[in-house]
Amino acid sequence: MEYLSKDTLVNFKTIRDEIIADVESHEEWREEVSRGKMFGFLIAEGGRVLKAYSGQICGRSDWEGYVPAIYDYLQPDGYFKTHEAEISELNRRIREAEAQLPKGKRTREVEEMKHERKERSQALQRWLFSQFTVTSPLPSPAGREILSIFTEYAQRTGSKQVVPPSGTGECCTPKLLNYANQHGLKPLAVAEFWYGESPKGVIRHHGQFYEPCQAKCMPLLWYMMPEDCVVYPFRPLPPPSPAERELEVLWEDDYYLAINKPSGLLSVPGKRNLPNAEEMVKSQRSKVKGLRVKACHRLDMDTSGILLFAKTEDAFVAMQRLFAEHDKVRKEYEAIVAPLKSPQLGGEPSCSKGVISLPLSADFEHRPMQRVDYENGKEAVTEYEFIDGNRVRLFPLTGRTHQLRIHCAHPDGLNSPIVGDPLYGNTHAERMMLHATRLTFEHPFTHETIKIECPTPF
Repeated sequence: MEYLSKDTLVNFKTIRDEIIADVESHEEWREEVSRGKMFGFLIAEGGRVLKAYSGQICGRSDWEGYVPAIYDYLQPDGYFKTHEAEISELNRRIREAEAQLPKGKRTREVEEMKHERKERSQALQRWLFSQFTVTSPLPSPAGREILSIFTEYAQRTGSKQVVPPSGTGECCTPKLLNYANQHGLKPLAVAEFWYGESPKGVIRHHGQFYEPCQAKCMPLLWYMMPEDCVVYPFRPLPPPSPAERELEVLWEDDYYLAINKPSGLLSVPGKRNLPNAEEMVKSQRSKVKGLRVKACHRLDMDTSGILLFAKTEDAFVAMQRLFAEHDKVRKEYEAIVAPLKSPQLGGEPSCSKGVISLPLSADFEHRPMQRVDYENGKEAVTEYEFIDGNRVRLFPLTGRTHQLRIHCAHPDGLNSPIVGDPLYGNTHAERMMLHATRLTFEHPFTHETIKIECPTPF
């Protein structure tokens, strides 16, 4: 894919700022959109710009200056609103019946109403998706139901998302592409950005650009978007890391070795078949007889620093047990975060330290992102200590995916994203400013205390 020049990046931000100014000129929108709304735009060949918002604003999908809904199902006397009202009435009857029962008590009548509600809701959702027909790009635009698109996408990619999730087709990018394809416009680039407050679970920053959601949008974009259309914010591929390039070895014995993993390099093989540290170490040690290199833990691709490998299967199993106990392994990271916003820190940030505990779970609509989930999330605990200004030491006491990044960025954490974080951040940098600086553990075989250090490169 050909990436846009720096001059074009400025245009993305200029268009975003113009849309924000327009949004804020609508007094009647203010209360709703300030609670959080995704907006987007499409740049077509010839310089034409289309604008969109997700879902509806004030119950409308047809505000002037913005592309309309793919299918407007909100007509007051239409099929959807009529059946939605019937389901709402059923909900009211269920609540009334349950209010008259002792707590935890169930009756056959209530269970039958709940079963009916479920069947009606599913039938209405299926009907709705059957009405959503989206258009493929030039040179041969053709309409197709989103149900069949999801089915074929799943067959071709192995995706488990065969049925479209609720809200599919109402996001900005599908609306923009559909309008452009229907009107013979050639899309060059699309972008979405967040306006307003962040939702409770996921991390969204006002004015920040985000990629279209995975679960709802990716199958539609596969059908609707031209191959040469750019989705901003794009992430350039990391610089090539050929197998012959030597990775810095920080420490080694007969059982383990630790390297300094650079930012932009995967820890282990991934779906995109990009260079990764595990394969590179294997290649560099390929002449060592009986060696079976295996990563004992992982660092995110954008994180640099200490990465530990086992040389034998027994060594790997022993270290996995050690990592699972947590109290016998001490990890230390260093990060630079955006200017502090967290009210609980107060005073001088350089003197601040404490503990963050926020439960995390996968955000399936926006993979690979994670979310704060107080109901079903797994415990994630991080100690932190500010060193100087916005430089902070982080000590994860659990090992959840993206734990440090979310604990820094979330309003209930530091509320200060790591600089350069492409998923949860709001400050651009050459790289993500997160580095694994120290790893201390009790050796499973020699029982020595091993301390590995790797100076921070930023």
